[in-house]
Amino acid sequence: MSFEYVDLEETWVAGLPVRSPKRALGRLNDPALDQAWSSVLKQEIGGPLASIYTDFAPGIGSYNTQIVGYKCSALSQVTRGHLVAKVPRARYAKFSAVGYFPDVMMRLWQQIDHAEEHQEIRRTFTADYECYPHAYKIDLYLSVERQGQSE
Repeated sequence: MSFEYVDLEETWVAGLPVRSPKRALGRLNDPALDQAWSSVLKQEIGGPLASIYTDFAPGIGSYNTQIVGYKCSALSQVTRGHLVAKVPRARYAKFSAVGYFPDVMMRLWQQIDHAEEHQEIRRTFTADYECYPHAYKIDLYLSVERQGQSE
């Protein structure tokens, strides 16, 4: 098993939104995403870098909204013009990878693909949360069902 189950408390991510109608979660090279990150990194931000994936809508040909930005715990930490989204309190599968971009992201998604293919996780698509403990590491938390829980 290349991941661990964790129970996260509710937290918040503030930043700039990118609606991704063409890019599935885990796919690289999205100019809108690159532009959003570039804008966020040029601003004063209120917490450590983070991102949330929410509003999943595959039935209408749209994957998700990704808010790229930073973790925050109060509205006073939010930069003017940024949106805020809640990472709900829930059970998550935590995947981690260390390395240089884009290889680090590809390795991370290989772990996730393996876990899904082998039915080690059952995603709920409530909200997925990404944080960056340092410049070369990504921790990605995928919302999952608790063991024994069914749809």
